[in-house]
Amino acid sequence: MFSVLLIVTILVFKYFIADESVIAKIFQFAGYTYGPLLGLYAFGLFTKYTVRDKAVPFIGVLAPLATIAISHYAKTWFGFDFGFFILIINGCLTFTGLLLLAKKV
Repeated sequence: MFSVLLIVTILVFKYFIADESVIAKIFQFAGYTYGPLLGLYAFGLFTKYTVRDKAVPFIGVLAPLATIAISHYAKTWFGFDFGFFILIINGCLTFTGLLLLAKKV
């Protein structure tokens, strides 16, 4: 249902408002929300470790916050904008956080 809502929102902005920066912001927001899901999926797919269940929500919240900070400081200090690569950075931070708190099976 959320995917359908996202598609409808994109179509409304594209054809009725015609501001591409809004569409870019929607996809950037999706990078912050889907990044932890990507990291969790990759962790489960590529490792045989188990995680401490109580730590997963904290990692899922801390990874996007760290990504926001990294993105902000990259723009401020270096003038570099990650753009849509926020998803990859966010997923890698989530994966790394899970790996640091994992237990071997």
